[in-house]
Amino acid sequence: FEASVIDQRVGEQFQEYVDRVKKTDCQAELRRLLDKGPPIYVSDKHAMPLADEEKDTHISKLWFARDPDKEVPAKLKGAVEGEEREKLWNELKSFIIVEGKEEGDEDEEEGASS
Repeated sequence: FEASVIDQRVGEQFQEYVDRVKKTDCQAELRRLLDKGPPIYVSDKHAMPLADEEKDTHISKLWFARDPDKEVPAKLKGAVEGEEREKLWNELKSFIIVEGKEEGDEDEEEGASS
């Protein structure tokens, strides 16, 4: 990809992920999105394949021919790490619908046992 496209991906990929999780009506897609959790680093399996998919987990730095002496972080704008990422991930998991349960079922069960 051209540098401006990569710059755009760095700026938008995280929010696009969050929006897709919140808006998808396909539980299979939702499970795939939530499997790896919220992204931290820019990725594109076609434009930026990992050198060794068995060992490598992400690209941490980017280099552009327009500025050959400079490497820039590949961290996505808005991406969170550590506890903040775990908290977001757990919030996003609430969009999964467990078969046989309706919204509020867990609340009713808790109330019934009191």
